[in-house]
Amino acid sequence: MRKSSFIAAGLAGLMSITVSAQAENYPDRAISLIIPYAPGGVTDVSMRLVAQKLEQHLGQTIVVENKAGAATTIASNYVSRQKPDGYTLYAASVSLPLNKYLQKNVQYDAFKDFTILSGLVDSPFVLEVSSALGIKTMDELVKKMRENPGKYTAGASGVGAMNHIATESWLQRGKLDALLVQYQGGAQVRMAILGGDIHMTFATLNEALPLKNDGKVEFIAVTTPKRLNAYPDVPTIKESMGLDNFEAVFWTALVAPKGMDQARADKIRVAMQKVAQDEDLRAKLELQGVTLNITDAKATVERMKASEQAFAPIIKAFQKEQ
Repeated sequence: MRKSSFIAAGLAGLMSITVSAQAENYPDRAISLIIPYAPGGVTDVSMRLVAQKLEQHLGQTIVVENKAGAATTIASNYVSRQKPDGYTLYAASVSLPLNKYLQKNVQYDAFKDFTILSGLVDSPFVLEVSSALGIKTMDELVKKMRENPGKYTAGASGVGAMNHIATESWLQRGKLDALLVQYQGGAQVRMAILGGDIHMTFATLNEALPLKNDGKVEFIAVTTPKRLNAYPDVPTIKESMGLDNFEAVFWTALVAPKGMDQARADKIRVAMQKVAQDEDLRAKLELQGVTLNITDAKATVERMKASEQAFAPIIKAFQKEQ
């Protein structure tokens, strides 16, 4: 019995040393970063910028893989089934905890099937209205909408898209009545507001800026809790309408499959905190209308829960109306 105990202890010690060595040598080959959108969009561009900085701190190549489809569910399902060895990372979006309310093909639990590593970036929305309306403030917009219920139209880039959820939240909480028109993506929404088919939309800054610069739209309010540094004259929806705790941001977070080795996960987290200090990256992202927001794992999980708590009732409400 004493001999068996010594052998078992020796094996346990050897396994501990092996695991420790594996973590110390990690990463010793390329890491895949899964992006749940097609190449060329703002999420793809911003994640590639972050990946370039992260690989510098890890000393290993990060290969971006685009797995678009089903409003990120294809990518989320895929990542949840991968080995938790630290060689598959995922730029998950706000859709991660919300898609179970929108789709039937969700095969993961956002809080049980992933190792949460950090926050990544935020892409806020701006409520833009056609310049043809002659409206420049929220007070003017709300006044016209309440005087003419159902007359004005708002566009969104697809059922369940974050700007759709933002619109529904704004209309519900503001007790406003507008016709909501769905399109296939942001490009169609831009064409619709340019063509006079809709009066307003919630757009990401990279989508809205060209129209604003051409004088085609007016910025009415932003969906962040605080005003944006780049546009300090544009108020928040909270302050312009008195809607406490209003926030509708397209955020992304860095996650991995469930069960990732703690030492490897911590190595990624430490590297991400170094990325957070990169002012060159921050400036490049701001040109894309994106804000670097690298939070720790606890804060990231709390944000996921807050998004589900805030938006699940809104999703359920508009689904009943369909």
